[in-house]
Amino acid sequence: MKRVMIVDDEVLVRLGIQSLIKWENYGYQIVCDASDGEEALQKIRQYQPDIVLTDLKMSPVDGFELISECREKYPYIQFVVLSSYNDFDNVRNAMKMGAFDYVFKLTVKPEELLKIMDEATSSGKGTDTVQETSALAERNLEVIKRGLFKRILNSETFLKKYLEELMRLPLSVNFDHPFHILSITIDDFKVVRKKGDFMDLELLIFTMENILSELFNRHHRAEVFQYGEYDFAVAVNLEENQDHKAFFTAMEKEFGIFSSCARQYYGLEVSGALSRECTGIKGLKEAIAQNRGTLNMRFFSEPGKLHPYERSVKEEAVLPAEFHSSVLERLAAEHDFFGMRKFLEDLFEFLKEKNRWEPEEIRYLLRKAYGTLAASFARSRADIDLFLDKNGINMEASINDYTYLEKIRQSVLELLEQYKKEYESNSGRILRKEVAEAKSFVRSHMKEELQVAEIAAMVNMSGSYFSHVFKKEEGISFLEYVYRVRMEHARYLLESSDLKVNEIADEVGIFNPNYFSTQFKKSVGQSPLEYRQAWLKNAEENSRI
Repeated sequence: MKRVMIVDDEVLVRLGIQSLIKWENYGYQIVCDASDGEEALQKIRQYQPDIVLTDLKMSPVDGFELISECREKYPYIQFVVLSSYNDFDNVRNAMKMGAFDYVFKLTVKPEELLKIMDEATSSGKGTDTVQETSALAERNLEVIKRGLFKRILNSETFLKKYLEELMRLPLSVNFDHPFHILSITIDDFKVVRKKGDFMDLELLIFTMENILSELFNRHHRAEVFQYGEYDFAVAVNLEENQDHKAFFTAMEKEFGIFSSCARQYYGLEVSGALSRECTGIKGLKEAIAQNRGTLNMRFFSEPGKLHPYERSVKEEAVLPAEFHSSVLERLAAEHDFFGMRKFLEDLFEFLKEKNRWEPEEIRYLLRKAYGTLAASFARSRADIDLFLDKNGINMEASINDYTYLEKIRQSVLELLEQYKKEYESNSGRILRKEVAEAKSFVRSHMKEELQVAEIAAMVNMSGSYFSHVFKKEEGISFLEYVYRVRMEHARYLLESSDLKVNEIADEVGIFNPNYFSTQFKKSVGQSPLEYRQAWLKNAEENSRI
């Protein structure tokens, strides 16, 4: 096991690199870190690292002096410089002094850093020690503890059994003394996943748990565990004679550091909730339930906040008459964009004060408004689901997937503005009601077998007359339109999901996978697998820019 030290004056850089990957799986052990060259020199004597990852600009002893002194005293140590984009001159000087290589510390990829470290140590012996066995046992212990915590919170049948197993293990938290649970969750998780610029979920969970453990165990007795797909909990003992206000302030400080780290290294926003005081390990489930409720109500807040538990009284969600869907329907029918925007702005302003309403009820009311606008879009030759906001999310998805009411507001108004421009570019031409209804039906029933005669009957037309009207309005036949919609949706599923080709074929109403692949290649110029691979490659290249 090769021993690694990290030297940087930014704590988030040190934590980020420590949690970048499961180092031990690749033959490395992070033995210590330091905030400057002076502290590093002291720790090098104690920990004898094989590799030092170091920043250059530090005080009082910078990276140059650290490299220079170690070249004489510890010639076997390999140095890798942690560089910024505007630091090339300093990097060149450091490499002249004996540094092996450099990486960009804010964008370094695990595979890139591992390759450099492997090359740096390929001719050296490393420092395998008897500590490896105990380190392995310690890592397994953490995995066991976290697994038991998760089972306790997600199981009723074997709760007593899991509690007994957990209590036999060495725990940082004394659950017989007062403790709180701090829950942390990722905001807009579904939106981020749909965008595609997202690291492997397992790796994300692993690194975030490590950062949380490192942060909270520096000044507190804490246990960190995962209890949902992207939800974390930190159990922390209340210190003796510590009042609750001081405790919340301390938790808020640690949460703030983690929030900044998540934003800087993962591009993610997180929110937190702090439970009431608990005693006894059985209180875990109740504390997590409290925090779930608290985090649900962050809908009315903003990202990056730690919310204390507050008991709230819920109210029934009832809109006043001025916000009934019939009002928006009339404005949309008249294409009164000023009126539609004012209606929506006033509606969101009204809703943000209703923090005693359940967020899901508010989403339901907003989905009704979306349905009204969707009908209007269809009549004016525009498909509401083709308009995407800055995150690539359409209106229905924004209402369902954004964590915060304010983000939904921004997205809906942005999409309304796009619709306005589209309408104006088409000279305000209105689509026939029958054709709009047919198009809307196709998009919501594309998995079904769609026959011209049945669609024509639905809009009270004969088959031949409906076909004539549809082609006159759209410029293509009805069946050509169905084919185009299916291929558009297939492309979307190839980009945004992990569905197999045969599953995508079913989703778009083509039940023969071979026929689907043939038609897709005819439409796009690539097979479904070729299209997905090309899209993923392009997305990866764009994320590196």
